Amino acid sequence: MRSAIGTLLSDPDPGARRDAAAELGGIGGDPAIDALIRALRDPEKEVRGAAAAALGSIGSPAVGLLLGALGDESWVVRYRAAEALGCIRDGRAVPALIGALTDRRDHVRYMAAKGLGNLGKRDAIGPLTAAVADENPFVRRAAGAALASLR
Repeated sequence: MRSAIGTLLSDPDPGARRDAAAELGGIGGDPAIDALIRALRDPEKEVRGAAAAALGSIGSPAVGLLLGALGDESWVVRYRAAEALGCIRDGRAVPALIGALTDRRDHVRYMAAKGLGNLGKRDAIGPLTAAVADENPFVRRAAGAALASLR
């Protein structure tokens, strides 16, 4: 696991970092989760995506740190954290994803709406209904799709 963490955090090859993220998703554990959370800041989109997918596959043990990442100053980190939380489908994420529906970045609002649809919790109906009026058409569509899945 140490070599996968080292590769993920420092290898100059983005493909190697991406592959290490995928490997860590299969291993799990606190050191892997910590490294994957840090990888959400990777300069390469493919590595960030692989880290989010790996965190999603780890599941509930990653929820606490992902909830914290929803408050990150970087919209890219918030976006990927919302993506992973939607994949995990842990009810603890509902309040945070509802809050993310009003994020200043449309990418984050989109992924929060999508995640809430995946979670299937009816207490998201009101906030998702409001998001149907979002200024961004992708957020509106994601909110509409999420509402359809909740009915």
